[in-house]
Amino acid sequence: MRVTIKEIARELGLSHSTVSRVLNQRENAMVSDTTRDRILSAARTMGYRPNRIAQALKGARSGLIGVFMPESQEHFFSEVLFYLRRCVELAGFELIPFSCSPLNVEERWLKLLRWDLEGVLVFDYLLFADGLGQALLQHHGFVPPIVGLFNAESHLTEFVAFDFAPAMQDLLTHMTDQGARTIAYAAVPGSFHVAEHRYRCYQHFMVDHELEQHRIDVVGGTTLSESALLSAHELISRRSKLPDGIFCQNDEIALGVYRALRQHGVDIPGDIILAGCDNAPFVAYLDTPLTTIVLPIADACQAACQVLQRRIEQPDSEPTRRLMRTSLVIRASTSRNSRQPVQASS
Repeated sequence: MRVTIKEIARELGLSHSTVSRVLNQRENAMVSDTTRDRILSAARTMGYRPNRIAQALKGARSGLIGVFMPESQEHFFSEVLFYLRRCVELAGFELIPFSCSPLNVEERWLKLLRWDLEGVLVFDYLLFADGLGQALLQHHGFVPPIVGLFNAESHLTEFVAFDFAPAMQDLLTHMTDQGARTIAYAAVPGSFHVAEHRYRCYQHFMVDHELEQHRIDVVGGTTLSESALLSAHELISRRSKLPDGIFCQNDEIALGVYRALRQHGVDIPGDIILAGCDNAPFVAYLDTPLTTIVLPIADACQAACQVLQRRIEQPDSEPTRRLMRTSLVIRASTSRNSRQPVQASS
């Protein structure tokens, strides 16, 4: 049963209005510090929780921030959610995640818009699939301030994204320096387009260096790693000659590819050099530690929260667009000339 302001007032022998002013953070010079402390102490002891809906109906700020994100078990999204929640709560707000699958993007977005949110952080590629974004952003009701997450090709006015170009250039140069002349790109099928920054960097590099492009579609499993395992098994089984190197869109894909190569007796890095992206915690502990691109996730989440808070507090301020630089960590999985892990590029 929710504890009410009326019950706290009765317990302390104070008026409802006095308790309400303190718990709803309305300034009142008539409330002494002693009384304020008594009220706050009683609220904690009795387990009081503010009714956000009631506050919103009275015109108070809800203090709620939404994050619109894919429905996924990937480590990357868990890490993003962790840092976003921490940043949002440090700023005095609360975070509500709204996750969606490819089949219910519109339904979940419209559900989000029915909440009294002060702002939204959104993986904006979800909004702009198949032109859906324009219809949703023309929604006739209230649309809170929106900041896009991690898409350098964002259609939104404000966003924080990763700049993959320097790290991808360093990685692919390193792979060719290690003797790779055929480098495959492993990713989920929807990622092979120029709006995906990593893939665009890969395409440009391969064309500029007159190298043959190869595509590995990661499909078929219940998780990314399992899908990558199955796809790599198929690749090895049906091809007489394998690529010299494989770049994986993220480390969970790389983990599945790594396992398949090992099961088929393919030496890493002797036969194939392998690299991933995201610097997931587990990849440094493989028998052959994985070369990977490091994303400044904590800093990017903090920046996104700051951009959104500024937009909430200063609605007429100039739009903010920030690119966060990625970096490269070279480890044994791509180091043919030296089996010792090497730190590179920052």
